[in-house]
Amino acid sequence: MAYRAHKRSQGFSLVEMTVAMLVLIVGVLGGMVMVVLGMSRDNSNRVDTTATNVAQTVMEQIAGGPTNVNPVLTITDCVQTDPATSTLKINTAPGGAGLKTNGDVDFSANTAAALKATKYQMNYTVCGNNGLITVYDVRWNIQAVGTGGWGKLVTVSAREPMTAKPGGISYIPPATLRSIVSM
Repeated sequence: MAYRAHKRSQGFSLVEMTVAMLVLIVGVLGGMVMVVLGMSRDNSNRVDTTATNVAQTVMEQIAGGPTNVNPVLTITDCVQTDPATSTLKINTAPGGAGLKTNGDVDFSANTAAALKATKYQMNYTVCGNNGLITVYDVRWNIQAVGTGGWGKLVTVSAREPMTAKPGGISYIPPATLRSIVSM
């Protein structure tokens, strides 16, 4: 009887090895999927944060000007660093990009060329590490507020066009900021 107990504990059977390998493969593949998803989320967070910063830059330029006049402002990015020659213009007069019913800028309405000509759209370039250059499509809408136009409701949206296609795994909605600027 001692002989039989010793014979059973000599090793694993083929079925046990197959089950163990299957469990190991499922675990490793699950871990790999989590790493890939984590890398994707890291990129989407970077794009979303940068889009918010770009929208904030335009919002601050508009908010920094007086509300009772409508100057065309010039800003710079990492490519156009000289304000005297920069083509990045911001129209601060009421008007601009169309808005959706929820108040967000409608990127499907109004072609970028028409908005760029009226200075309510720009392609803002952000330079990153290792020569990475990302261009953001920035659009804004300005509405007069109050009797006599004492203020402006400013809506600014920025998005990276490569991640702005709905239905894909990398879809990132535009970053939208709203503020009331007044005297």
